[in-house]
Amino acid sequence: METIQRQIAPFAKAAVKLLQGPVFEDQKEIWDELLQNEVLLIRYFEQIALELIIDKKDGYAYLKQIELNETGATIGLVRRMPLSYELTLVCVLLREWLLEFESDDLETANLYITLKEFRDRIELFFKEKANELKFVKELNKYIAECEKMGFLKLIYQDTINPDENRYEVRRILKARITNEELERFKNQLKDELKSV
Repeated sequence: METIQRQIAPFAKAAVKLLQGPVFEDQKEIWDELLQNEVLLIRYFEQIALELIIDKKDGYAYLKQIELNETGATIGLVRRMPLSYELTLVCVLLREWLLEFESDDLETANLYITLKEFRDRIELFFKEKANELKFVKELNKYIAECEKMGFLKLIYQDTINPDENRYEVRRILKARITNEELERFKNQLKDELKSV
């Protein structure tokens, strides 16, 4: 029986990982492969209407769909998942926190938060205690979704007190929620809070 000779691209692992979601600098083997084959990967993904975004300074890479015409139509390879209002609120709060952190000139390179710190910060956004309690009750679910999307990374897990679980807020959040989107959502939130 004749065996088929396959020629697998040297960037195959990195390409597959990128199709699954963002890639980060701490994924050493994949990150190195990505950087070594950057030009080849850019050309490869352009052929299937995807743009490879690499931020070497902040240590992340992800794929963005290329618009095929003025209407914004794409080939549809990367699924767009609409975020619920609550998950959007979590992402916006994390994004704003990251913005504040970066403007503070601290010696720490990354922003680390605990669930307790995040919960304390959320209280400012709820006038009605019932809405806040419902949101806080489901906060673990939203945090897990942010982890899955690559916006948070669990750094330390406290098995006795989950409130002390420590997360790194990843800078890819800046690429996914721009300053303009942040301002727009904050204004929308203010309007909603006024109408309550």
